[in-house]
Amino acid sequence: MLQGKRPAAAAIGVGAALVMVAGGTTACGTGDESANPGFQGCQADPVTCNSGERADGGEITWGLDGSWTGWNPNTSAEYTSYTLQITAPYWPTVGHFDQNGEFALNRGLFAEEPRLVNENPMQVEYALEPGANWGDGTAIGVDDFIYNWYARSGSEALCQACTPAAATAAQIASIEEGSAADKIIVTYDDDYSSSEWKYEPILSNPAHIAEAAGYDWKDDPAAMGEAEAHFSKTVPTWSAGPFEVTDAETGDYAVYEPNGDWTGTTEVTLDKVTLRSFDSVDSIITELRQGTIDGANPTSISAENVAQLAAEQEIAFNIAPGPGWGHIDLNTKNEFLSDRALRTAVFQSIDVEELIARTYANVQSDASRKLNHLFRNDDPDFEDHLTATGQGAGDTGLAMSTLEEADYSWDGEGMLLDPEGEKVTLNYRYAEGSDDRQTMADLIAFNLADIGIDVELKPFPVTELGPTLAASDFDIINYGWTSQPVIVSSANQWWGSDSSTNFGQNEDPELDALLASLGSERDPDKAADIANEAVARVIADAYVLPTVDTPVAIMVSEDLVNVRDNWASQQRALYNIAEWGLRAD
Repeated sequence: MLQGKRPAAAAIGVGAALVMVAGGTTACGTGDESANPGFQGCQADPVTCNSGERADGGEITWGLDGSWTGWNPNTSAEYTSYTLQITAPYWPTVGHFDQNGEFALNRGLFAEEPRLVNENPMQVEYALEPGANWGDGTAIGVDDFIYNWYARSGSEALCQACTPAAATAAQIASIEEGSAADKIIVTYDDDYSSSEWKYEPILSNPAHIAEAAGYDWKDDPAAMGEAEAHFSKTVPTWSAGPFEVTDAETGDYAVYEPNGDWTGTTEVTLDKVTLRSFDSVDSIITELRQGTIDGANPTSISAENVAQLAAEQEIAFNIAPGPGWGHIDLNTKNEFLSDRALRTAVFQSIDVEELIARTYANVQSDASRKLNHLFRNDDPDFEDHLTATGQGAGDTGLAMSTLEEADYSWDGEGMLLDPEGEKVTLNYRYAEGSDDRQTMADLIAFNLADIGIDVELKPFPVTELGPTLAASDFDIINYGWTSQPVIVSSANQWWGSDSSTNFGQNEDPELDALLASLGSERDPDKAADIANEAVARVIADAYVLPTVDTPVAIMVSEDLVNVRDNWASQQRALYNIAEWGLRAD
């Protein structure tokens, strides 16, 4: 509940990353102005809307519409929207993208923006903020950069049995101190020349904590892997952000109080912030009505939820396009879906426009089908390589023609048989707890039945999203990715053959070559061209079918200020938690 008061102070924010979400549908727009006193200006000025002077002190509770299984978003199983939100108050980042897509440096850790000091090989210098430490007085230093390199390398020679969500550090050649201990030089392999070098994640878990726990991480790859597992299961006793954990139960709640060792220039005014997991948006709205929680920014929202919020004069809310995009993935290692022709026919039979009409359009009348995996439909670099293929068109006739050309047939009951005469059966996985996800599952099953495929619907608890994906325990799955306004790391994470978050296990040497070219192109315009070639290749593989850029909601008590959503950050509203406060009288 809201408590206490304190005078205002200026602020900056921290945090950004790339994650998976369960998916679902939301609305775009706002409720009545009388129901949204804090967010009227968000469309015109999304970076500063709901600003205000902060009172001195206070305690708030923030709701999450899902849960988390561990504390280490380095790992693929824990690289979820909820893990990134729960770790946002203390996690070290280079910076974040704001609501205008502009990059803002994390001044709590870095004295200046990363600087390119050499082009061949590429060398980047990081200047640490004087006094930057892990919340226990231990200075952040070169070993912490090296620890992150090993954890995110994807190399068994550096981190045995590690499963990084993305091997973002795979092309690092060395890390060493520069002219002083607060200057760190990262040197990349000769073939690294990314246009997005400034945004590489170069810090994560603290090296000295791993050493104190008894792990010889620097010299023993097995110990390095064990250290990563330790960070996953251990509630953090450290912090590189404005808050530190003082009490927590994994998957249920975490209590934060100000980190006295934080070197950020923002004065933290809140005395305590509790992040708590809830099983549904309905539960969150009920708690908001009762005043037992103070805000939330769920990953999905229904038309009924919007109506509930509009009726509450004490709740400010806003609904706008968010960071996520929904998609349907196929497991290419499935005995049937290993055939590209079948994958193509499956996608051609799915009617994405109908999916949107029956779900998203209930709350966003102008919701449109997403036609590019990396660029939004209104992006200057957008290209449509999807429509011409018929994928997502719900064209049963086209799908059946694709199958006939590949020697598929149908038995007397209309069931699809593969070229060997085997009956094609598939399962469809999705997170339970959402009427819209259930509707989409039913519609997709009907679409596939039209071409003779028997589909078993297999929902799972939303808390099992990460493990289900990590185990590739699906034939067809519907979920969402959220990402920063970057393309290089996203494309490699989603589609690289050796990426641990390439959950459908697609292996395509031509696509890998495009991704390698994308990662070594320094010119942003040329990188965009290569990215569109990669999108075209993913479509040719019939691997991932995008559905829609998912709008999202934020809802808060009228007494909260400097709290706003951020589509460009997977941490959503928590990207600037240091600025949060209670409205001054």
